[in-house]
Amino acid sequence: MTSSSPPLLSLSLEQTRALQTLFRRYKGRGRSALLPLLHEVQAITGWVDAPTARAIAHTLGIHDIDVHNVLEFYGLFYNRPVGKRIIRVCRDITCTVAGNDAIIQVLAKRLGVDAHEGGTSADGQFTLELHPCLGHCEVAPFLMVNDQPVELATPDMVAQWLEDET
Repeated sequence: MTSSSPPLLSLSLEQTRALQTLFRRYKGRGRSALLPLLHEVQAITGWVDAPTARAIAHTLGIHDIDVHNVLEFYGLFYNRPVGKRIIRVCRDITCTVAGNDAIIQVLAKRLGVDAHEGGTSADGQFTLELHPCLGHCEVAPFLMVNDQPVELATPDMVAQWLEDET
């Protein structure tokens, strides 16, 4: 694999069996089953590589491009490896005024990722995502760790949480 080649999933026997069971259940269900299947696949694998996307298309009886387009359109589907913990930080004006830039700086520095783009830490434990709006302006600055909300976040709170998690 060259450095420009996309990464491939490395699945355990348990994950492979779970996918096989899932694909049997979804066989031939068509485009309307694409979103639920992608959610279930990603819950098993963490992200969706090109061979898995093709297997999803084949399973549902749809075109590969349909799967590709959905993976590219929706921000919560991943076609690259992500960390075991995903930190989503809101970047809307309310959160910015409330101080999310300082939170982003703490996270980016500690995780070794770009403060403007986010990214995944070298150890693969964390992914920092910057979102235009997470819809919780009333409790800004707002972020989510995996699917858990963190309201009224502060740089100290985030720094302590990272310390506790590593």
